[in-house]
Amino acid sequence: MRKISLLFAALCVSLTLTARDFDVVSPSGHTLYCDVVAGGAKIVGWDYPSADAGLINLEIPSHVNNGSANLNVVAIGDSAFGNCNRLVSVVLPTSIRSIGRDAFNKCYGIGSILIPDNVETIGQDAFAFIPNVEYTGSAQGAPWGALAVNAYHEGQYYYTDNSKTHIVCCERDAVEATIPPTVTTIGDAAFACCFNITTIRIDSTVNHVGSGVFGNCASLESVYFNPLLLSGGDRAFADCPNLRQVTIGEKVSEIPLKFCYNCSSLTEINIPDNITVVNSDAFARCTSLESAVLGNGLTQTAISMFEGCTGLKEVTMSENLQTIRTYTFEGCSSLREIVIPVSVNYINGYAFAGCSGVTRIVCMRELVPVMGDRAFDSIDSGIEVFVPCGKESDYSQDGQWQQFDNIMGKSYYMVVSENNPQWGQAVVSQQPTCDDNTAIIEATPWEGCRFVRWDDNNTDNPRSYNYNGVGYAHRQAIFECEVGVEEPSESLLDNPTYLCPNPTKGKVSIASSFGVRTVDLFTLDGQMVMSQTVNALSTELNIESVPKGAYVVRITTNKGVVHKKLVKE
Repeated sequence: MRKISLLFAALCVSLTLTARDFDVVSPSGHTLYCDVVAGGAKIVGWDYPSADAGLINLEIPSHVNNGSANLNVVAIGDSAFGNCNRLVSVVLPTSIRSIGRDAFNKCYGIGSILIPDNVETIGQDAFAFIPNVEYTGSAQGAPWGALAVNAYHEGQYYYTDNSKTHIVCCERDAVEATIPPTVTTIGDAAFACCFNITTIRIDSTVNHVGSGVFGNCASLESVYFNPLLLSGGDRAFADCPNLRQVTIGEKVSEIPLKFCYNCSSLTEINIPDNITVVNSDAFARCTSLESAVLGNGLTQTAISMFEGCTGLKEVTMSENLQTIRTYTFEGCSSLREIVIPVSVNYINGYAFAGCSGVTRIVCMRELVPVMGDRAFDSIDSGIEVFVPCGKESDYSQDGQWQQFDNIMGKSYYMVVSENNPQWGQAVVSQQPTCDDNTAIIEATPWEGCRFVRWDDNNTDNPRSYNYNGVGYAHRQAIFECEVGVEEPSESLLDNPTYLCPNPTKGKVSIASSFGVRTVDLFTLDGQMVMSQTVNALSTELNIESVPKGAYVVRITTNKGVVHKKLVKE
C-alpha cells in the first residue's frame, strides 16, 4: 500500500508544475492553485501534503483574492484533486457552477460528497470510485463515475433506499463484511477498493452479485460465498492479492467468469458437487494455488480455468467429467500427476500445455479420448503413462498419445483425499497392477485430531481395497477434531491458549501466551468458514453471522497449532 500511496502522491504533486495565475490558502490550511476565468476563479490543483500528514479534510472557499480583487470560486478544473487517496472529506461552496472531468477521480478515502444544487455542469468521471454523491441539481450524466447518487446510508453500507435490499457500496474504512439479511442484491464494484476488509460472508438471501464486487480488496483473506446466484458475479474476487481461503456454499450452481482471477495467495480450492458450470479464467493466474478438487457436478472444465497456476501440484477431477477444454491447465508447471477420469471423451488442444513438471499420466478410459492439437505440449515423452490393461496398443497408435514412449497397463488407479488436509493425511501405499488389483490406503491424523472412517463408512486403517471396474477409484478419509468445549482459564500459564466465552452468541476472545499468528474457523466436516491473520497475543473473532452449531477453531501460535471446539448458541 505504501507504494500505491506514494504513486498517488506523485501524481498529485505533479500538479504543482501546472501553470496557474495565483495561489491561495483554504480555510482548512491547504494551498490551492487558481486561474482567473469568466465570472471568477477556477481551482486547478493544490499542494497535496506528504504521506506523513495523514488523512485530509479539505474545505474549498466560496471566494478567493488574487491580490487585486475578491473572486467567486465558480469552477473546479479537470483532475484538480484526482488520485488523492488520503482525502477523506471535501466541502464545496455554493458558488461553484462547474466541476471538471476527473476532478476527484480515485479519491478512495471519500465516502460521500455533497454537490451544491446550483452546479450546472459535471465532467466525465468527476467522482469515479467515490461511493456516494449527494446532489439534487439538473446536471446530466449521473453518477459521473460514483457508485451512487443520493444513496441511503446506514452503518457501513450505502443502499439504493431505506428498504436495504440493494447494497450500492460500503464505507472505505469498513473492516468486516457481514451482509445484512435484508440484502438481496449487491451492485457492481460495491466493495472494490475497500482496502481494509479481511473477511466476507455472503449467504443465500442474496440472489445477485454484481461484476467486480470485491475486486482489488487488498486485505481480503477469507470468503464464504453462498448466494442464490441467479446472475452476475464476474470478477467477483479478482485481483485480491491476500485472499487465502474461498468456501463455496451449497446454493451456488455456477462459478462466474474470472471469479478469483489473479488471487496470488489462494492455496486451495474445493468446487462442490452442486457446481455445474465454471466459466473461463475462474482461477487463472492464482500462482500459489497448490490443490484443486473438481466436484461431480461438472461435465466440462472451463477454458483457461487454471491457466498460469504455476504452483498447482494436485488436481482431483470430477468423476462425471466429459471434456477438458482448451488451456484448462496451461502453464501449471508444478503439476506432477494427471489423472483423467474414465468419463472423459475429449481433451481439447493445449489443455495441459506447459505442464512441464508432469511425471505420470493416468487415463483409464478404454476407448481412447479424442485429443486436440498439442494437448500435452511440453510434457516429457519418457514419463509413465498408465492406461487400461490390454489397451496399451490402442493408445500407442493414436494421435497425440504417440508422443509418449512408456505406455503401460493398469487394472485401475487408486486416488485418496481428506475431508480436511489440515486435520490429517491419506495416502496410497500400494497401487494395483494388471496382475493384482489390490490397493492399500492409509489415513494419518494430525495432533489433536483423529481418523473416523472412510467416506463409504469403512473404518479399517490401513485398508486393502479392491475395485472390480475400470477407471480410477477414489476414497476420502474423514477426520474430526478430538477436543471438546473448554472452560476459560484464570491464568494463561495454566492454559496457554484459550477461547472465552465458549459457548458464545457472537464474539469470542482468543489468546495465547505464545502469541497468535492466525485463526481459522471450520465446520465439523472440514469446510472453512472464516480466516484471519493476527500476529498478536490476543484477538477477537466475530461469528455473529455464523449459523448456530459446533465448529472447530484452528489457532496457529508461535509454538505450533492448537485445535479447539467452539459452540455458537
